[in-house]
Amino acid sequence: MTRACKRLLGRAGLWLLAAVLLWAALHDLDWRSVWSVLTGLTTVQIGVLAAVNLGIVLLLGTRWWLILRGLGAPIGLLRAAGYRLVAFGVSYFTPGPHFGGEPLQVALAVRRDGVRTGTAAAAVILDRLIEMSANFAFLGAGVYALIAEGLVTGRAASAGLFAAAGLLGFPVFYLAALAAGRRPIGALAQRLPGLDRKAFLKELQALIDAAEAQAEALIRGRKNVFVLAVLLSAVIWAALILEFALAIRFLGLDFNLQQVIGVIAAARLAILLPVPAGLGSLEAALVLVSQALGEPAAVGVGLSMLVRVRDTGFALAGLWLGRTWFDGSAKSMENGNASSPP
Repeated sequence: MTRACKRLLGRAGLWLLAAVLLWAALHDLDWRSVWSVLTGLTTVQIGVLAAVNLGIVLLLGTRWWLILRGLGAPIGLLRAAGYRLVAFGVSYFTPGPHFGGEPLQVALAVRRDGVRTGTAAAAVILDRLIEMSANFAFLGAGVYALIAEGLVTGRAASAGLFAAAGLLGFPVFYLAALAAGRRPIGALAQRLPGLDRKAFLKELQALIDAAEAQAEALIRGRKNVFVLAVLLSAVIWAALILEFALAIRFLGLDFNLQQVIGVIAAARLAILLPVPAGLGSLEAALVLVSQALGEPAAVGVGLSMLVRVRDTGFALAGLWLGRTWFDGSAKSMENGNASSPP
């Protein structure tokens, strides 16, 4: 079987998995109840949720902006937030846990702001490592909340905690290695077969070396910037918890903080499945956790629709911004080439 056929079968399998999960979540649903849940939201409540969401987008961009400044590449805060939104737009529609848009984020900083490729890559690497550490630490807390609520028991509880600890281990280990002056990815890249013969691999090795060198320099030499970025991650998660708590309250539910954290953990676990945009897995997870907390399936679907509208809206905005900026950069290059003397 050719590689193209395997890739096609893999994609078909992912969409089939998404369809099965979506059917499981929605096949026996009273849509009038869902409509009733959603139409209970007022214009003011929708505006509040939108404002909190915009604030989270700016906070996410602020962390990357802060790291860029620490690496000596200051760009505008709104521009940094926009580049990160472009990356989210690509990652959101990529199967898996929201990765894939990082090269575009680097490319925009390089092409539109003259940031060195190694510097932009180092900033993205540090930003994502800090984000992953915070996300997986929260995931562990969320799994514990699900266990405390009696929603996860027995072997599933142990497996959930073990998985969260394992996921947290990678970014923490990598940051610790950089702080100790080691460069794990560069060391692995040096062992790639054909490194001495292929120009592309040599360029990749050079980029990795430059990015890890700058990331190491920031962690060891600009500790205040690194600590601020970590603290900002805590603020971001506080804002995310606030957003979910408000959405849950606006839908007429009375969940305590532990239950809210459990709901968020269920949603986060769902999007780790390798299906595009978490389609089906998010809806199924929120339906299951809502029912386990004594609420009807319509509540879980209503909450998943709020999340889906939010994420899809921001992702599409990111894709639109990316296309606009890349088209603008291409036209500028063409105009520059046309005006240059032969």
